[in-house]
Amino acid sequence: MRSALSIVILSIIIAIMVSEVQANYWSSSVGTNSSTWYIYRQSSNVSFYNTQTVTGTVSPVTGPRGRILSPYLSTFEDLKFNDVALKERRSAKEGKYESAEQINLTARIDYSSIDIDFFKPAGSDVYTFTYPEIWSVRIVAAKTLNYSGRQINDRDFSGNNLDFISSKLLYNPELTRESKTVMWLQSMNATVQATDDSILLAEFKPTKYLGQLDRIRTTGIADLSFRQAGWEYDVKRMGYPSTNEGRERYYGTYNLARLIEMKSLDEIHKLEDDWLPCCSEGWESMTNSSREGFGADAGSVFDCSCYNVSIKP
Repeated sequence: MRSALSIVILSIIIAIMVSEVQANYWSSSVGTNSSTWYIYRQSSNVSFYNTQTVTGTVSPVTGPRGRILSPYLSTFEDLKFNDVALKERRSAKEGKYESAEQINLTARIDYSSIDIDFFKPAGSDVYTFTYPEIWSVRIVAAKTLNYSGRQINDRDFSGNNLDFISSKLLYNPELTRESKTVMWLQSMNATVQATDDSILLAEFKPTKYLGQLDRIRTTGIADLSFRQAGWEYDVKRMGYPSTNEGRERYYGTYNLARLIEMKSLDEIHKLEDDWLPCCSEGWESMTNSSREGFGADAGSVFDCSCYNVSIKP
């Protein structure tokens, strides 16, 4: 991967930057006379594991000079690598509180996987730019929560490259929750077609998975939402419209159970002779020409089970 690249073709500009000092990132933009497309990616070689349990009572505390401090609990967490994000905010007033949580994160970067390919057929005014990338991320998280008292608010967000699942559980005197979240990102491929005057097509096609299982007993307000983004860029709105989305709101006392799974597999590289599609489906999905040279059965080598993790109710 070249550390810096700038290509100027008429009014179409491509720029890519890589930094290994404070953050590992790359970005690129395609600008025409009337429209612009932009991409930014950031990640690191990281492994992170956290497990914790908390049991106690949110209660007043006697401070300096006999002053009584009001009881309060507050927690937050933010994890984000290559647009795979896990966020949580929680606050509680006086009451009984129990929680347990476990997070397992792995992120990997590969500079050799980043490249920009472009071509313009003879006699055509259309340029085609392709961006392959393999900066993988995997997050598995599970948590349980039991609270009874004056009030608790619990917010969380799980996002994977424009897809997300979100919940806001507010003003609960009693709240019980058990949830599990699995997210993985294997690769990203983007394709942009443009002329001097405008962007004709921009597709963003990560191979990714986002799944969440929730069991909730709420006694306040519950806002639950999700969104799955499409692949094709809306030039006028400068974004990717949803293919699936929804929002639910509940006031009162409810028992809620929700399982959501979103998955997309990019098929672009499977059409190329030098690509082995083991990272999407495994040995069984490979063509005979791709299997040649590896023996009768190399399934134990081309096993992508690490990327086939999904939510099990």
